[in-house]
Amino acid sequence: EMAFIEHRFGKTFFEKRGRKRASKAPLIFLHGGPGGHSRFLKDLFFLSDKRQVFIYDQIGGGRSTALSQKFWNIQTFVKELDILVRAWELEHFHLMGGSWAATLALEYFSRSRKSEQIKSLGFQSPMFSAKDWQEDANFLIKKMPKKEQKIIQYCHEIGATDSKVYQDAVSSYYARHVCRNKSASKRMEKIKNEKGNLIYQHMWGASEFWATGTLKDYDGVNKLQSIKIPTLFLCGEHDEARPSTIKRYSELAPISRFFEIKNASHAIMAENSKLMTKKIRCFLKDVENEDFCRARRN
Repeated sequence: EMAFIEHRFGKTFFEKRGRKRASKAPLIFLHGGPGGHSRFLKDLFFLSDKRQVFIYDQIGGGRSTALSQKFWNIQTFVKELDILVRAWELEHFHLMGGSWAATLALEYFSRSRKSEQIKSLGFQSPMFSAKDWQEDANFLIKKMPKKEQKIIQYCHEIGATDSKVYQDAVSSYYARHVCRNKSASKRMEKIKNEKGNLIYQHMWGASEFWATGTLKDYDGVNKLQSIKIPTLFLCGEHDEARPSTIKRYSELAPISRFFEIKNASHAIMAENSKLMTKKIRCFLKDVENEDFCRARRN
């Protein structure tokens, strides 16, 4: 089912699969960005045999309506998710997301008065600290050819991030650490999302590895230790959110599981959706059988 929900910020496009009376709690999976879309999350519908699965395009991007610039902030996206949860009449659900969506899921959980509705959290390649993200990017850039390193540094210094040489260097970095699947990368490039891209530039910046927007000082790491529900941390072996960083985050959350997906980078759903979906399925099964909590206590 595809539909729109109208609210104070505009109209949000969403898709759902699965029976309302399914025995297991629904899953909401959030997409990255900010300003992204949910077109590459459809393989998550394989999980709808046991539960309802919801994906949506955050307001301002994808197939949802445009959003006035004054609302380009975390609070808007937290409120939007709250509106959707009410509209879908969900009493309990699992909440997961990748990249910026992990930021959003963490903020929603931390700010929600009804956090007991959330049965578990899932963070794929999370951005929990712009400083950590920048340090990981700097580490990975140093492994690129010297010429590309110089181009990136020089274009940052003179503000030439729209130049062709910079964009070529960006593409080279993305091919290593954002999406290693060439055909998936081509599909991503074909999807036009101009209005969403403006939100991305405003909140994040010109490229994945340089935060200049309103999120540039974001740090939610200290919120991890207050998560008292089962939490899944996933990332790719070659991820721009480096496995060592994500493992460190997972060790801060009291009831957590960490898994690194081999041969994948950041866009795991576009690179190895089968394995990622399998890991989510196993995690949800353990949470619902309460094996998870017992396993951590033993």
